[in-house]
Amino acid sequence: MFYWPRHRGLINHKEAGRRNRFLPVFFVIALAASACSGAPSLGEYPTTLRCPDCPTLSVTRIVDGDTFDSPQGRVRLFGVDTPERGERCQNQASSGLKQLAGGLARVEAGPRAKDPGGRLLYYVYTEAGNSIDEILVREGLARAWTGDGQHRDHLAALERQARAKSVGCLW
Repeated sequence: MFYWPRHRGLINHKEAGRRNRFLPVFFVIALAASACSGAPSLGEYPTTLRCPDCPTLSVTRIVDGDTFDSPQGRVRLFGVDTPERGERCQNQASSGLKQLAGGLARVEAGPRAKDPGGRLLYYVYTEAGNSIDEILVREGLARAWTGDGQHRDHLAALERQARAKSVGCLW
């Protein structure tokens, strides 16, 4: 018999073994859950599209992979389209935007100020000036918006490269 620190009193080795037999199972389940959570860490890296001097906006809440709230209103990333809620890859795209935009993002106006829903339309950059639109497309978390915009050809080319390499979770 020995003293089991979590319990008052004495228990024998056989009882201690029964209590601990599920511990390894718990760790395996926890590890599998974190591996399958679908929210990989997405780091910032230098992009071709840069805007280190663009004006900044506070990011108060991430709505989804291509939309966030700011004190100035709801902002839609101009250059990309990400999966909607319930669609494959939506969690990864939302997590990516959250990791890259953080609490402050730089913005560059496109050819239109608002979308039909009244959201502000901007190309969005990290605080350091790297293109979040570009990173999301390169990482296979977003499709390039090809309707209009000064960066559409560049982003569309990046999407073709990501598709060809099967990068990310979209293809």
